[in-house]
Amino acid sequence: MPGQMALVPKRSAGHRRIHETLSPGQRSSCAGLTLLEVLIALSVMVLVIGALMGLSRAVAIGSAYTDAVSLTTQHARVVLDRICRSVREATANAQFPGFLVVADQIGPWRFPDTLVVWRPEAAAADPEGIPRFSELVIYCPHPREPSWLMEIRIPDDTRPVPPVTDLAAWQAELAAIKTSATTTAVRLTDRLRTCTGSDLGDQQRGALRFEARYRPSVEEYAAYKAGTTAWTNLTWPQSIYGPNSGLRQAWLRIEFQLAGGEENGQQVSYPFFGSAALYYPLAK
Repeated sequence: MPGQMALVPKRSAGHRRIHETLSPGQRSSCAGLTLLEVLIALSVMVLVIGALMGLSRAVAIGSAYTDAVSLTTQHARVVLDRICRSVREATANAQFPGFLVVADQIGPWRFPDTLVVWRPEAAAADPEGIPRFSELVIYCPHPREPSWLMEIRIPDDTRPVPPVTDLAAWQAELAAIKTSATTTAVRLTDRLRTCTGSDLGDQQRGALRFEARYRPSVEEYAAYKAGTTAWTNLTWPQSIYGPNSGLRQAWLRIEFQLAGGEENGQQVSYPFFGSAALYYPLAK
């Protein structure tokens, strides 16, 4: 209003001295960050975020790999425990050595991927003779799904099995059993690694192998029975034998590969190995 003086706050002498001593550049820097400082801060943030994303990716890959290996190993333990227990609890005598490996021959390739174990659920019908088909446990890949490892029983087939030395009869019988609808089958794993070969055409085979060894062997014992080999010349394990009987060893080795997922677009598989042995007396 006219005649009145405007009230203007007075700056203190100290404040005026500080403001007057600052240069124009220093005065502007007190107001905020420069463009260069903003760019540097953004660059640091991008580097930190990139490092965190890379660490997160590595953790995810490591976790997936660990889960795949753990699951595959669990499948392998189930397979090995099941087969080894059957072998150790098998029935055996001079005519049937507890278990038998039957191989398929396709061209030049031999596939010993079928294991037959004499393991009756109750007492054997003829413990001193040969087993019945109903007393057998068969381990083999599924004929139509080679990545499946199956455990097969034939509970209603009471026929006696062929002699151990008749490989052709065993191959024919097992081929019919594998495709029969009257069997009782349990899938032990669905992770068998499969492969093909130039001689197999489009047929796939599971990566599974059994190997059986007997001491004395079937041929040696037959030669002894025929009178061409002496009792003392048989290959007894650790030379454990007597005048009336000896200790026979039936040994099985198991090799297979299980698929554990994919890495860089390729299937990753893991090998597993196991073994089991059966000991029983062999009469002179």
